[in-house]
Amino acid sequence: TDEKKTLESSRKTLQDLMDSDTSVRKVMVREFKELKEKFGVERKSKIQIDEGGLDDIDLVENARNVIVVTRGGYIKRMPLQTFENQGRGTRGKKGTSNSSSNDEVLHCFSCNDHDTLLMTTQRGIAYGLRAFQVPTGGRTAKGVPIPSVLPVKTDDVVTSVLPVVEFSENEYCVLATKKGWIKKTPLKAFENMTLRGLTIASLAEGDSLKWCQKCTDKDDILIGTTSGMASRFEASTLRPTGRTSRGVRAMKLKKDDTLADVNILHGGGGNADFVLAVTENGYGKRIKTEEFKSRARGGVGVMAMKFKKGLDDSVSCLRVVSEDDEILVITAKGVIVRQKVKAISTQSRSATGVLVQKVDVGSGDHISSVSKVPSYEETDLG
Repeated sequence: TDEKKTLESSRKTLQDLMDSDTSVRKVMVREFKELKEKFGVERKSKIQIDEGGLDDIDLVENARNVIVVTRGGYIKRMPLQTFENQGRGTRGKKGTSNSSSNDEVLHCFSCNDHDTLLMTTQRGIAYGLRAFQVPTGGRTAKGVPIPSVLPVKTDDVVTSVLPVVEFSENEYCVLATKKGWIKKTPLKAFENMTLRGLTIASLAEGDSLKWCQKCTDKDDILIGTTSGMASRFEASTLRPTGRTSRGVRAMKLKKDDTLADVNILHGGGGNADFVLAVTENGYGKRIKTEEFKSRARGGVGVMAMKFKKGLDDSVSCLRVVSEDDEILVITAKGVIVRQKVKAISTQSRSATGVLVQKVDVGSGDHISSVSKVPSYEETDLG
């Protein structure tokens, strides 16, 4: 019958496949050709090397913001547009709440959201944090406790916050204490900081770490004291040391005098036209950078500010600026004024200055911080 013939033919074919490798290969070639004719179309997907997933920073706009840190250990981030330009001598706007003395502002500066904030404490411990990780808050908001963002001990105080764009090989971190000790450590040593923090300086009893700045060996360092003295010396004269060293004497201090500010003159001061001096009572002036000659480290220094007669005043800041810069002047009670540097008159080192910001001295208020508003290209804001 036909069925018997069909079965017999199938048996012979299968038997041949079992006995002959050549027959098997012929069947395989035929079936592969059939598959190619049926499914042999150009591949529509592409296989690429996995470059990793997206980090939080890849999803955040690199916008400009103002970071505010208070004496009570609170921190917040605000858009720079919150503070429009104002005239010299005005009262300014509230930049934070001031319901208690713990709300006094210690630091106020501008940075990009992608910058790393190198936060150092009075005990010589450093922590790393991206600017966009700081919670945002309104002008009069208190902010959030720093221990909720970083594991800073409750009895420690953040004394310096340095925004770092890149941990460069040829840059250093200059650290200075209230009693006049200074050291220089490679910035690269702080690149891999952990949440537990790193010890960056050894301190004597009663001393505290107050300043943290970036520099290169081509820069000069300008130091000012609360009594109105200033000293300038080359950064290359400081020998690079490890994170745990104490450092050397920056300048000779008078009895009861302490450091008021530490600044870096980049490139030896070629791009900085003036030094802005501001007192706690709100008086200030611009001094030509050339009036501060570079001398040996450890000297007494020269006069940078003369105080008005009858006023119990002291230097709050000695800041390197250019005429086209804008600054944020902030008081201990959180009043902020944004103004142009060129609105402040240029005077000699021995002058008393002009009123930069009205300060309610009778209520215990005083100038606590002065920071430059950095200039960014449009491409940096994306």
